[in-house]
Amino acid sequence: MPSPHQPPDDSTTCARPGEEPPSRTRPLVPPIELSAVYRIEGLDQVDALYEGREPGFIYARDGHPNAVRLASKVATLEGAEAALVCASGMGAEAALLLTLLGPGDEVALSEGLYGRTVALVGRELARFDIGHRTFDATCPNSLRAVIGPKTRLVFAETLSNPLVRLADIKGLAEVADAANAPLVIDHTFAPLLCRPLELGAKVVTHSATKLIGGHSDLTLGLLAGSSDLIGRVSTVASTFGLSGNPFESWLALRGVATLALRSARACATALALAERLAGARDVAAVHYPGLADHPDHVRAARLLQGGFGTILTIDLKERGRADSFIRALQHIPFAPSLGDVATTLSHPATTSHRGQSAEQWARQGITPGLIRLSIGLEDPDDLWKDLHQALQAR
Repeated sequence: MPSPHQPPDDSTTCARPGEEPPSRTRPLVPPIELSAVYRIEGLDQVDALYEGREPGFIYARDGHPNAVRLASKVATLEGAEAALVCASGMGAEAALLLTLLGPGDEVALSEGLYGRTVALVGRELARFDIGHRTFDATCPNSLRAVIGPKTRLVFAETLSNPLVRLADIKGLAEVADAANAPLVIDHTFAPLLCRPLELGAKVVTHSATKLIGGHSDLTLGLLAGSSDLIGRVSTVASTFGLSGNPFESWLALRGVATLALRSARACATALALAERLAGARDVAAVHYPGLADHPDHVRAARLLQGGFGTILTIDLKERGRADSFIRALQHIPFAPSLGDVATTLSHPATTSHRGQSAEQWARQGITPGLIRLSIGLEDPDDLWKDLHQALQAR
């Protein structure tokens, strides 16, 4: 019989996790905890964990420390009871819609809503007899005209893509509440600039891939709302495999640490560039809520705190003109996302709104020459030099 003091076989040593290092100190930076599963002491503990009588983790799809840290911070920033981390912005929306909707229900969607959200409702959920109607998010009466007894949810964006129209969140919430249909606000374009839940929304969603992450190196989604609703959505997200993973949750938590600084800097630069572009000869229109001629400027000045957003859109009218502008830029890449520390641009007609009809474009104010700029942290003068020389190109 082998001695109990005999060292284990090499294969055993390799397979076991190793000893915990002795330390009474804790890391300053939250560690990346990549474990997919957690050790349980015994049957009494596993019962307590599953029944919610004891806090802890079992399987990473159902929760892990990095997601809990991120969700806690997001809930605080949004003034919410709870928050949930999902695998992407679309994953968060899918989990929410699967929780709240059933056959025969309808959703009210704001015009110009993110194309994949419209596809999720209008194409995928339509297969399960879920319908939708559209309304103008800047006009509560437009919502009142389409909301009905089958409406189970109202979906809008704080700032729309790509014309950055500012929703009348408070007015929409009043109409939605009267119909007992929760208002959901996609807050991706405006984190920190306002709190939709304080204006009457019931749920806030984010694509954390964008401004919250801030570095174009992660894909995550977020939901914030009441503890009861977030708990229900969490169950659905876990069942469908829509949960966020530990590493990207850690990256997003790092991004949140600089969010206030990045937002303030980029918002100030966006306003300075919008004012310069508004006077440029070759620009037909500039869409930015910080400009006095923007249709929602008065509401934006009252509602938004800390800036008017990091997104501005210019209209060059023609596709050829837009293409020559894109090709002439030396330091601003065509990258169809937003929220990075570096300034990027996108062309809505060929990316986010690709496949829509000319009638849909016209209704939303989209032209083949529309360019959306996501402003980063560069010096405003350096950005202007690149934009100015590209506008001169033919």
